[in-house]
Amino acid sequence: MSVSERIVRTTSHQLLPDMTCLEEWQFRMQATLNFDTRFNKDQVDQLAWDVTTHHFAGLIGVVMHLSPQRILRQAASLGQADMDYLMVDLVLAGEILSVTSLGEVTATAGDMLLLDLMQESVVSIERPTSIISWILPRASFLEEPAALHGQVLNHRQPAARLLGAHLRELIACSAELNANDVTFYGEESTQLLVRTLSMQLGHSAQQEQAHPLLGRLCLYIERHLQERTLSPLDLAQRFGLARASLYRLFEPMGGVASYIRKRRLIKARRYLLDPRYRHLRISQVADQCGLEASSFSRVFVQAFGLSPRQVRELSFSARVLPFEEDADIQKAHLDWFRQL
Repeated sequence: MSVSERIVRTTSHQLLPDMTCLEEWQFRMQATLNFDTRFNKDQVDQLAWDVTTHHFAGLIGVVMHLSPQRILRQAASLGQADMDYLMVDLVLAGEILSVTSLGEVTATAGDMLLLDLMQESVVSIERPTSIISWILPRASFLEEPAALHGQVLNHRQPAARLLGAHLRELIACSAELNANDVTFYGEESTQLLVRTLSMQLGHSAQQEQAHPLLGRLCLYIERHLQERTLSPLDLAQRFGLARASLYRLFEPMGGVASYIRKRRLIKARRYLLDPRYRHLRISQVADQCGLEASSFSRVFVQAFGLSPRQVRELSFSARVLPFEEDADIQKAHLDWFRQL
């Protein structure tokens, strides 16, 4: 992959044909990670962006200079079950206000905000702000990271300063890296991100004050997806929870049953794309993921827009999952998300 293919810049000063500034920005935000955006009248008049996306093997860094707006991850967006990523927003200048199930937090220059894209969130930008958004697969975390959603690594902590300096330098050196460097530093930076965030946030008092059970519940679900008995009732009994309490914990993720189904479908898609599982029949893939073979194709198409057989054929041709978007709009970096 050449530098021009690996580093892609878009700006409000160079719009696509027949699109207004607002239309193109909303289209781009929907097309990449299915974000909704909201503006008041003054914000529409002042709308501007400058976005440069850097691909580092299994890690993506997006440098964004943005005008005021709100960026939303809503319940309807969570139905996009393949958006199985975490976003770490390193604030360079300005500030962002985040509203999640944890409540409201503000991230200022040097802070890092962690957002789980399988959960709802609202990010408000009240003045021009610059951030680097780091996007990595949830699977990079050894423990289920759902409980980290909405937390902030404060810039006053040494870990935040050290990690932030590394990530800023990675972007600064990006254009000079060769193919081997990109792979090496992408993998090492992913591990540095994951281990630092897990250590600093995973055992913090803030998490204990929120929902300490959520991480354990999600980890249990991940380890038992193959079992047909896995259900809200089973979870409530095993963890000694009232069903109403269990539902409240998973409400930001669309409900516990919906969350289990999404995780099963994502696991099935990975099996279909992985050459190591090509010996399995499609009905066996469904069974391995705790899904009914009779309805597997229908629910898979609803989640991903392709049948299980079509996805398996893509794995044979070494193609990535297609995305519904115009060929003129940064196809290269949209494909990167599908390859994480």
